[in-house]
Amino acid sequence: MALVVVASGMWLSVMNISIVNIAMPSMARDLGVDIAAIGWVVTAFFVTQATLLPIAGRAGDLYGRRRVFVTGVVIMIAGSVLCGLAWSAGSLIAFRVVQAAGACAMAPTAISYIGELFAPGERGQALGILSAVISIAPVVALNIAGGLVAGFGWRSVFWFTPIVGAGVLLGALIVLPALGGGGGRSRSFDLRGAALGGMGLLGVLIGVSRAEAWGPTSAATVTSILVGVAALALFVVNERRADDPLIDLRLFRLRSVSTANVASLASAAALFGVLVLLPFYLTRVLGFGPVSLGLAISPIALSFIVVSPLAGRAVGRVGPARLAGTGFAISTAGAIETALAAGSESYVAILPGIVMFGVGLALASSPITTSAISEAPRAQMGVASSLPNISRYTGGALGTALLGVVMHATIPAGGERATSRAVGAVRELIVAGFRNALLVAAAFLVLAALSAARMPRLAGVGRGRTQ
Repeated sequence: MALVVVASGMWLSVMNISIVNIAMPSMARDLGVDIAAIGWVVTAFFVTQATLLPIAGRAGDLYGRRRVFVTGVVIMIAGSVLCGLAWSAGSLIAFRVVQAAGACAMAPTAISYIGELFAPGERGQALGILSAVISIAPVVALNIAGGLVAGFGWRSVFWFTPIVGAGVLLGALIVLPALGGGGGRSRSFDLRGAALGGMGLLGVLIGVSRAEAWGPTSAATVTSILVGVAALALFVVNERRADDPLIDLRLFRLRSVSTANVASLASAAALFGVLVLLPFYLTRVLGFGPVSLGLAISPIALSFIVVSPLAGRAVGRVGPARLAGTGFAISTAGAIETALAAGSESYVAILPGIVMFGVGLALASSPITTSAISEAPRAQMGVASSLPNISRYTGGALGTALLGVVMHATIPAGGERATSRAVGAVRELIVAGFRNALLVAAAFLVLAALSAARMPRLAGVGRGRTQ
């Protein structure tokens, strides 16, 4: 039952990332802003998640996993209610930050519960189930949002979370055991590290995510990235000197931690980048409507539903390096196949590539998470389990921004803002941009495969020590 509760919380958390995608045009129209401005509804969620995840993971170690999980659900529900009441684009973006702050508290505690409640031999299967549940969330969100927006308007997408979240909250209070929080009064919270780490990630991610709108060499972009890099450098210095750091950097001496997080970042850049651009391609090139978009992307979710539990069951026998490497090879081939078939008038032509893309990423998901926590000390399980999620959301922000820049570089002014099916030269330019973006996604997946190849075997699972 504990797995059901934490998986439901994670599912709701991930759903809130993409449930707004279909509603964004209506939001922009009603709130009187353009699509670029309303895009911060998504970007703010990504940035907040990547910034606060390590803090949430550390809080779970210090103050208890159930306490942090329950607090996260309450904050996410409150943020969702506020989003539904937003009176301007600025207030909506601010309330999305509140919603994301609650959502990020659930991710590391969920994985930590699996790390502590399941034996090493069962952990991979549990993580595979969690990966499948998480991975179907974006597509489910698109289908739910389409019906809600059509029937009740864009504000209705934010009322879904309080209804489901109430059940998750009740389940957490009844089912989840009180784990963690054994640090006592001698354990302090690294506020300076939290501030520097948050500022660093915020600066870099804002700079990268807004580079397309501001210009890659503009003063705003360069300043934001430089401030972020400087803050991250100070964060590293602080963590090395702190008596009780937010993230024990010695964790990265463990090959399982470093390789898994590089693979997580690179694969997330490919996945989230493609998930953002694929609906645009389907609308402008193939003429799909809002309702059919979710169905067209569903093969990726179905791949995770079928493959992730199987991969979790196999990781103990095959090993994370071989399983993840095979998965990334398949997903790379899928991205390339989709790129080659992108000029076709038929969805059937790109379907095999979409399926391969999803199957490969599903095959690699559980091995990455299993490897990331396999050698972490129990006292740092919350921090170690938050790192792949930090990498995931950081990669998502980077991939969405970079692939968007690559795709839109070929599109004439105003071409990306139209909602009807493109024809002639404009259509060919959109296809070329989408193809280029897919090739960049394939390059990210090659990087993920190279990192996965260096993952260690699972000897001594869950009881390793930092060196």
